[in-house]
Amino acid sequence: MENQEWQEIVDALVDAKRWLASAWQILDGTDGAASGVEPALNAALASIDAIYAIEHVNAYNADVASPADVQEFWKKHGELRGFATGT
Repeated sequence: MENQEWQEIVDALVDAKRWLASAWQILDGTDGAASGVEPALNAALASIDAIYAIEHVNAYNADVASPADVQEFWKKHGELRGFATGT
């Protein structure tokens, strides 16, 4: 995988987390999310994180997903502002 391809994957995963945060904000601003929405959103976030974790250890990605890059990713994107579950 080329570095540009890896960056596109990472950007898409981060965008997915942002869209989920946006969806939660909309639901949270209405009369509240329906029962089961919060666990489903948390499962979706965990799935995105799992995809990233699987891809970054793939041998084909070793030259573009260094441990330092992975650490920086989690520092920046581990928790997204605006995703306040349980509010």
